[in-house]
Parts: sequence; structure tokens; C-alpha cells
Amino acid sequence: MTRPFCSGFVSIIGKPNVGKSTLLNKLIGERLAAVSKKPQTTRGVIRGILTTRRGQAIFLDTPGFHAPQDALGDWMIGEIHKSIEGADLIYWMVFPSPPRKEDERLAQEMAKIRTPIFLLINQVDRVKKPQILPVIDAYRKLATFKEIIPISAHTGESLPILVHRTFENLPENPAYFSEELMTDQNERTIVAEMIREKIFRFTGEEIPYSSALEIEQFQEKSDRLVVITASLIVEKDSQKAILIGKGGAKIKQIGEAARKEIEAFLGKKVFLELWVKTLRHWKKDPEAMKRLGFN
Repeated sequence: MTRPFCSGFVSIIGKPNVGKSTLLNKLIGERLAAVSKKPQTTRGVIRGILTTRRGQAIFLDTPGFHAPQDALGDWMIGEIHKSIEGADLIYWMVFPSPPRKEDERLAQEMAKIRTPIFLLINQVDRVKKPQILPVIDAYRKLATFKEIIPISAHTGESLPILVHRTFENLPENPAYFSEELMTDQNERTIVAEMIREKIFRFTGEEIPYSSALEIEQFQEKSDRLVVITASLIVEKDSQKAILIGKGGAKIKQIGEAARKEIEAFLGKKVFLELWVKTLRHWKKDPEAMKRLGFN
């Protein structure tokens, strides 16, 4: 008997740096979301689309749950809650270790949600298998889950099982998007993510969280060339100096690495020009945040 086609939205939630963006990219087979070892790399919701004969899953990669310190943090938490409210299924990703107090608090929030929840214990490639069983038992005492699946977003371990169970739990629906699409994000958004990822990779602890990115020009000059101009926004002149680097070395390093990845993504030559600008206290300024796309 042929199963009916199913389609729905899957919200991926969890603490910062648990591997949500890595999972999204692995499921879709494309680098849609910025990935970094530093927490809170993801700010807005990034959507990836997986279409198979079974159905279509629209994955929502969300910012990590954290205690907000400013207007930007409040906005990020709001994005998480909006993604949960519209989801047909929730992936709650956790580390392969016993739950801590913040996990217990999050479990209390999850208990209020009627949407089916998959508990995904990530990074199982880093621990021995017997260590996973106490983690599963501990989380079972906190909440009720539709599925508990140990996975590795990095290696892809158990992801075929995850996809199979996901389609079993999505509602019967026609596809929301064309089967050729991997995301509903436009090229500008994905390019911005690629540049942001390089900022996280090549700068210290302070700069990534104080910076934002604004694509000012995205123009196809020909079938073979795209011209992109982007401004890297920081809060202080001292941060601007760090981001530029001695003799412009740091911004050049970021630009070269980003350009190579963007060219591979677009399949064209890219002329990438990066500027660094100071916009004081932008994370606390609603008007500045709106200008930068946080609205």
C-alpha cells in the first residue's frame, strides 16, 4: 500500500552550539546556515527543504536558547517561539550528557506543547555507546517524547532513521514548495550567512556577537560574474580596528575565504567588497535592528 504524501514544518531547537545548523546542512546536503564552534552563530530562522517520494519536510534552524542580554537577544528568543508555534514536529537537540538545570527548565516548557517532539541526542560519535543509555533515561524522566534518537549531525549517523520517522509523523499534505527548492531563502540571505560564518571563524570572542552584516549590492554583471558589496557592522571603533586588522589583513582573510565559498555556491566568479562600519549600540536600538533586518 502506497503511503499518502505528507508535508510539514520541523522546528529544530536546543541550546547554543548543540549542532542545529550542522544538522540542517546535513539533512539538506547544502551549507545553508552558518556553522561555528562558537555559540549563538544562528540569529534568525533559516529554512531548509527536503523533498522525497514520501513527502516534504521544511526544517527551521533556530537560534540557541539563552538568557537574552539586549534587544537582539529578545528578538532571537522571539524567533524560536514563533518557529515552535508554527511547527508540525519539533526536534529538541541535546548534548550526550545528563540534563542540567537549563535543560530541566526547557523540558518544563516543552511539556506545555502539544506538538510531537523528537529528542535528538547529538554528537554520539564523540562518546561510547553505553554512555548514551543513562542520558536517555534521564531525559525520559523530564518529558514525554514521540521518539528518542541518538544521532551525529557531523557524521550523518542515524539520519536516515530520523528522516524516515519524521515523514511518519508529518501530516498528510501536498508539498508547500517546488521539489527543486532546497530553501526559500534568497541568494542574498545565504551569501550573508556565508560571510558571517567567516567572521566567526577568523575573529575572537567579542567580535562575532557585536557584528551584523548588511548586503548593500548584489548584482549579476554577466552570466559569469556577480558583484557583491557588504558592510560589516560593529558597535565600537576598537572592534572595527580588530575586524580590519593590521594593514587590512583580517578583513582580507575573511573576504577571500567567503568569496571562494560564494563562488562555489553560485557557480560564478564573484567580486566581493567588504566594508567595516561602526553603528554604536545597534543591538539595543530597535531602529538600527530593523534597518539590519531584525524585524
